[in-house]
Amino acid sequence: MPITTMPLAVASEATTLNDRVSAYLELARQKAAGGITVAEFGELVVGGLRLSIAAVDALAAPGADKKATVVEVAGTIFDQFADLMIPLALRPVWWIVRPAARALTTSLASGAVEVLLPMIRSKA
Repeated sequence: MPITTMPLAVASEATTLNDRVSAYLELARQKAAGGITVAEFGELVVGGLRLSIAAVDALAAPGADKKATVVEVAGTIFDQFADLMIPLALRPVWWIVRPAARALTTSLASGAVEVLLPMIRSKA
């Protein structure tokens, strides 16, 4: 079962974006307590993007603000889970490349919004 199945199901029941993201992060944190793989990290980011895109799409705000909110959620997910996928022996190197990896993740998330938005709207 994918790591995001339960967190997405529970988070989608919340009403506000903050509640959804908080529920998603909490359940994902419990599932990832023993560490995660790079693939699971990717699932967490994409799941968080899908969840936040669906939540902000209904808001009456400019598109740029919505996109910035979704990218901020991706950054939060990175901050919460990226360290869990790095083996202890690679941590010194990780602390050097971590800022660049975070910037890359948020840049990819920004582009992914454009791809995911039509798919999420078609399911609604």
